[in-house]
Amino acid sequence: MFFGTFQHSIDAKGRTSLPVKFRDALAAAGEAKLVLTKYPHWRAVQALPQSVWKELEKKVMATSPLDARAQRNILRFYSSANEVDLDVHGRVLVPPILRDFAQLSKDVVWVGMGRTIQLFDRTVYDTQMQLEIPPDDVVDFFG
Repeated sequence: MFFGTFQHSIDAKGRTSLPVKFRDALAAAGEAKLVLTKYPHWRAVQALPQSVWKELEKKVMATSPLDARAQRNILRFYSSANEVDLDVHGRVLVPPILRDFAQLSKDVVWVGMGRTIQLFDRTVYDTQMQLEIPPDDVVDFFG
């Protein structure tokens, strides 16, 4: 389970440190790799542990090649998937296509989203967090 918000930087080569808390959670779960892909709801990179990616992969592969809606989503979001390793310093290399999509510049924010992690440009994250959630869109996770 990933939760919390962590500010980091990304270098010109696209390397950014995965927060220690997230690295520890991956290690405890025996997860060696992450899969990075475009996030469909806003400009962010979604990072999935390999086991979560495998579950998603089964659903993607079960879709009909004649289902135009599903195929558009696969083309848009999952064709950009990249499996990445953490280097010895706990950094991940974010591929250029994903850096461009998420508009990642110098300051980035890692956000734990339960089973997944999201990586935002700091400005994009701040803008997203300033948006109000309409009362009808608030989800009651306790009810």
